[in-house]
Amino acid sequence: MIERFLGTDDVSLVREKGFAGVFGALLIGAVLLPVVQNWREQPKDGFPLSYYPMFSLKRSDSTTVRYLVGLDARGEPHLLPHTYAGTGGLNQVRRQINKVVRGGKADTLCKLVAARVVQTDEERFAGVVTVQVVVGRYRLTDYFAEKRRSVWERMDASRTSEHVEASCPVERDLRAPLRAPLRVVEDLA
Repeated sequence: MIERFLGTDDVSLVREKGFAGVFGALLIGAVLLPVVQNWREQPKDGFPLSYYPMFSLKRSDSTTVRYLVGLDARGEPHLLPHTYAGTGGLNQVRRQINKVVRGGKADTLCKLVAARVVQTDEERFAGVVTVQVVVGRYRLTDYFAEKRRSVWERMDASRTSEHVEASCPVERDLRAPLRAPLRVVEDLA
């Protein structure tokens, strides 16, 4: 490199530029090569080079979602946070909930969440008497088109079907001592 500043031979400079050009072209080709997977019948995605299927995948207008609902004494629904079922981000816990329900342990998950409602003792869920693990099917375009309405109103408007996977009572025993930390959904899976 210092040879360039000292005015050394132009042949080595041309050789370096040629090497850099070939290396750059190979690198660009390697990044663009996975794009041909989009036209294959069964594309293969690989790390670190990807054809980005998360952006090119054809998706249905409706989706199935499992979620946690608390019902108060009047039957009014309260959407319970995913953190009542487990630790981690929303998608991580959602996948764990799906796995637990598919494994036939929806009742156990329901009881775990009901105990979490009691243990966390949040004022907004103080009236919750029943916890449900619900699976609902939603039309996404309808759901996202109604941005001015509350979450529950939007869910009702876009819901095509709903099924309660499990339901259990919230048992608030004021005489019971504070329990040890609860297991999380990861332990059930």
